[in-house]
Amino acid sequence: MIRYPALACALMISGFTTAALAVPQVYTVDPLHTFPTFFAAHHGVSHWSGKFNKTSGKVWLDREHSTGKIDITIDTSSINFGVPILDKIMQGVDYFDTAKYPTATYKSESITFSNGMPVGADGQLTLKGVTKPVKLKIDHFACIKNPMFNLEECGGDASADFDRAQFGLTKAVEGGDSTVHLVIQVEAYLGDSLPPMPPMPPGMGAPGAAPPGAPPGGRPPG
Repeated sequence: MIRYPALACALMISGFTTAALAVPQVYTVDPLHTFPTFFAAHHGVSHWSGKFNKTSGKVWLDREHSTGKIDITIDTSSINFGVPILDKIMQGVDYFDTAKYPTATYKSESITFSNGMPVGADGQLTLKGVTKPVKLKIDHFACIKNPMFNLEECGGDASADFDRAQFGLTKAVEGGDSTVHLVIQVEAYLGDSLPPMPPMPPGMGAPGAAPPGAPPGGRPPG
């Protein structure tokens, strides 16, 4: 027999509220503000940098339990060294072989927190059909209320080192130096999809239209 039904009801509501707050929050990666950049030895005399122009995916954060997960997909054909002929070479069978392996992925089922902030992840990188563990270090993380969309936006900088030879990228490894240093700036919006773009200011295109050069469904940098 429940002698204090109002109290019992309040406790039940409180329990449901706590459970709801414990649900991991999903963030959708913004492709206009997320670019994996890499540095690798070139002929043993310098280190060249390149980046991938197309990245998508989601990040889940469970702040109450200090964990989360990551699911990121990179379009390997979007590789960009700033030298078109080199980009074509890197897309070929000697390197990324993008016709056969059009994407690379990074997945992690656990994000490490310290003092309430994400600081790293132990995940699996899949590249050229090969999957290997790669530890990701989160060097910076912050969240704001984006004024353009009135929506929480989180982002940060992450880094990792891996051996490209382990993924079959053995072409032109000079002096045994096959280490790739990966640096990623990432921004993502709270929710299971990206927010719709607001009407554009005069002179920047029709209302609701993407700016010149933006991918379908994209938003202006801001």
